[in-house]
Amino acid sequence: MKKREPGPLQVEFICPGCGKHLAWALPTAAISCPKCGMWVTSKNRKQPQVEVFLPVDSEQTVLF
Repeated sequence: MKKREPGPLQVEFICPGCGKHLAWALPTAAISCPKCGMWVTSKNRKQPQVEVFLPVDSEQTVLF
């Protein structure tokens, strides 16, 4: 079994304006909401009920 080294963690970005779930990204990211056009950062993102952090190389965030 491969042991993973802890690295930077991703957080879920949710638009505070319209509530759209945007992406999992590093906290330093800025994402434009395609629904309402608002720029979402770590400081203004809507916090989920339960905060979850994912490693950058997590198999949970595979794009398809």
